[in-house]
Amino acid sequence: MRRQLTSALVAGVALSAMITQTAAGGYAAACYERVHQPPVYKTVYEKVLVSPGKKYVEHVPAVYGTQRRHVQVRPAQVSYSVIPAQYGWEKHKVLIEPARTIARQIPAVTKTVHRKVLVHEGGYAWEWQWINGRKVLCKVKRSAVYKTIAETVVVQHARTVHETVPARYGYEKRQVLISAARKQKHVIPAEYGYVSERVLIQPAQKRVHHSAPVYETVARQVQVSQGHSGWRKVRVGGHCG
Repeated sequence: MRRQLTSALVAGVALSAMITQTAAGGYAAACYERVHQPPVYKTVYEKVLVSPGKKYVEHVPAVYGTQRRHVQVRPAQVSYSVIPAQYGWEKHKVLIEPARTIARQIPAVTKTVHRKVLVHEGGYAWEWQWINGRKVLCKVKRSAVYKTIAETVVVQHARTVHETVPARYGYEKRQVLISAARKQKHVIPAEYGYVSERVLIQPAQKRVHHSAPVYETVARQVQVSQGHSGWRKVRVGGHCG
């Protein structure tokens, strides 16, 4: 700003010298006139805070309700009973006499055979015979005399054989255990029912609310450039070239 004022003063002094010369009858090579430039302003809009935001707390009470709940009325019970052992009968094979080997005598086998044997060879012999009332000595031919005799002959000699006599078995009844005595468990299940009770659905709570700050747009004049004074060149006919 100070530089602009200095320039304007220098220009003013020079211009005054030229005007003085022109008034004295000299020729003006250049003419200037004084001008004044006012300051320049413009309107600007800006947002200003009218009211700051607020905060307040809302207390919300707890919410309760009623619900049915499944509960045990009587616990389960356990008892025991004794089941006696059970017995039965079954047949068992038992050895009465073990197997053994015995010696057996087999007598000889015989048979009777008949054989014809010569008793008298026969031939000629003298014997008295009565023939036609006469006793005569005759030479008689006699046949051989045989007789049958019986003889016992051995077909198979006596012998000893060994025989195996198998074992002898029998059956006897025995008492056997079918099932042992045991304890039987009896369970009486628990009993259940329903009860109504008050329950908390939603606990008490605090809600914090915020209100937004309030702003307003206002117009304001601001200086864009400062005003100044100075000289400008002009043409004057017959005076300024």
